[in-house]
Amino acid sequence: MILGNAPGGSGDFAGQIIGAKLTEAWGQQVVIEHRPGANGSIGYVAARARPADGYNLFLGSNSQVVPAPLLNPNLEYYDKDFDPIVPGMSVEYILAATASIPANTLPELIAHLRANPGKYNYAHLGPGSIHQLSMEMLKSVAGLKPESIVGVAYKGSGQYLTDLVGGQVQLGYQGIPQTMMYVLSGQLKAIALGSAQRLAAAPGVPTIAETYPGFETNSSWDFYAPKGTPREIVLKLNAEINKILAMPDVRDRLIAQGMYPIGGSPEKLADRLKSDYGKLGAVIHKLNLND
Repeated sequence: MILGNAPGGSGDFAGQIIGAKLTEAWGQQVVIEHRPGANGSIGYVAARARPADGYNLFLGSNSQVVPAPLLNPNLEYYDKDFDPIVPGMSVEYILAATASIPANTLPELIAHLRANPGKYNYAHLGPGSIHQLSMEMLKSVAGLKPESIVGVAYKGSGQYLTDLVGGQVQLGYQGIPQTMMYVLSGQLKAIALGSAQRLAAAPGVPTIAETYPGFETNSSWDFYAPKGTPREIVLKLNAEINKILAMPDVRDRLIAQGMYPIGGSPEKLADRLKSDYGKLGAVIHKLNLND
């Protein structure tokens, strides 16, 4: 099972859980191989080159699988590289602000940014990351000028959050589990959620969609096989992973880390990727990230 991320992240956490359960079910050892770098493109390229024999899987996020071909002209459109197996887990995000910003709600924040163009920065994890694309989508729907708030790229979420708490950057769009500990301690302000509805993991925090209807961005970790994997193997993997995602102990462990099991058919994953491709692709083109 190839991941385009370093050990220790949410994808690795999910991969270790699912891999262990697959090993138990089939008596075939599942090995996690980390190929981090270039917002997941290194893992993407490594996974698509593996034999399509059912023994090779790619656990990739939509912010890797969708932007990778858009950002790298040497990659094909993702459905030419992979066969979708099953939608895995969603990761919900929260927009947080440092205490120095005199705004507590999203309308207040947008008004303050509009009145103070160029004064503040937001953190993200590199070009094409869900953090960057989500913030740029928010700027667009809020009618903010591109230069009103500028992104600062980080190599990892640890330094990103350290600088956000310290005020070196003032805004960030990050996963709920990593962010809420700082919100609860009073070091950051929770402004709004990127989810479609409010969440128990962030009690009392409104959604961005309550101010800008239809806004929703999150990341998902999903399972793929190299293109050409026999259909019967794809369906066998789909059935087994769906069974694992429905196990109470697996669900509890994932949800505790802010990951919400999805499950479903290969077609469900393919349809969602098409939607993400249109939504994220439009932002990538607007930012000229693929030039």
